[in-house]
Amino acid sequence: MSDTYTVKIELDPKTGEMILPFPQELIDEIGWNVGDQLIWEETSIWEEDGEFTGFTLRKKDDRGN
Repeated sequence: MSDTYTVKIELDPKTGEMILPFPQELIDEIGWNVGDQLIWEETSIWEEDGEFTGFTLRKKDDRGN
Protein backbone atom coordinates (compact mmCIF):
# COMPACT_ATOMS: atom_id res chain seq x y z
CA MET A 1 0.00 0.00 0.00
CA SER A 2 1.64 3.24 -1.10
CA ASP A 3 -1.08 5.75 -0.20
CA THR A 4 -0.84 7.86 2.93
CA TYR A 5 -3.91 8.78 4.94
CA THR A 6 -4.15 11.27 7.78
CA VAL A 7 -7.14 11.28 10.11
CA LYS A 8 -7.91 13.35 13.17
CA ILE A 9 -9.36 11.88 16.34
CA GLU A 10 -12.89 13.17 16.87
CA LEU A 11 -15.29 13.18 19.78
CA ASP A 12 -18.56 11.29 19.24
CA PRO A 13 -21.21 13.76 20.47
CA LYS A 14 -23.66 10.96 21.32
CA THR A 15 -21.36 8.74 23.41
CA GLY A 16 -18.51 11.06 24.40
CA GLU A 17 -16.05 8.44 23.10
CA MET A 18 -13.08 9.25 20.91
CA ILE A 19 -13.35 7.96 17.33
CA LEU A 20 -10.98 7.66 14.37
CA PRO A 21 -12.93 8.33 11.14
CA PHE A 22 -11.15 6.20 8.52
CA PRO A 23 -11.80 6.97 4.85
CA GLN A 24 -14.02 4.29 3.26
CA GLU A 25 -11.41 3.84 0.50
CA LEU A 26 -8.84 2.78 3.13
CA ILE A 27 -11.28 0.43 4.90
CA ASP A 28 -12.08 -1.25 1.57
CA GLU A 29 -8.41 -1.53 0.62
CA ILE A 30 -7.34 -3.27 3.83
CA GLY A 31 -10.43 -5.46 4.05
CA TRP A 32 -11.90 -4.32 7.34
CA ASN A 33 -15.62 -4.74 7.98
CA VAL A 34 -18.15 -3.37 10.48
CA GLY A 35 -17.80 -5.42 13.66
CA ASP A 36 -14.12 -6.35 13.18
CA GLN A 37 -12.07 -6.07 16.34
CA LEU A 38 -8.88 -4.05 15.99
CA ILE A 39 -5.71 -4.17 18.06
CA TRP A 40 -4.00 -0.82 18.77
CA GLU A 41 -0.28 -1.17 19.58
CA GLU A 42 2.30 1.44 20.51
CA THR A 43 5.50 1.33 18.47
CA SER A 44 8.67 3.33 17.87
CA ILE A 45 9.14 5.20 14.61
CA TRP A 46 12.65 6.10 13.52
CA GLU A 47 13.02 9.13 11.25
CA GLU A 48 15.83 11.47 10.32
CA ASP A 49 14.92 13.84 13.20
CA GLY A 50 14.94 11.06 15.80
CA GLU A 51 12.71 8.46 17.40
CA PHE A 52 9.00 9.04 17.90
CA THR A 53 6.14 7.12 19.47
CA GLY A 54 3.64 5.84 16.94
CA PHE A 55 0.80 3.36 16.78
CA THR A 56 -0.20 0.48 14.57
CA LEU A 57 -3.68 -0.87 14.04
CA ARG A 58 -4.38 -4.38 12.87
CA LYS A 59 -7.39 -6.60 12.63
CA LYS A 60 -7.68 -9.19 15.40
CA ASP A 61 -7.43 -12.66 13.87
CA ASP A 62 -9.63 -15.68 14.57
CA ARG A 63 -7.16 -16.96 17.19
CA GLY A 64 -7.49 -13.74 19.19
CA ASN A 65 -4.12 -12.30 18.10
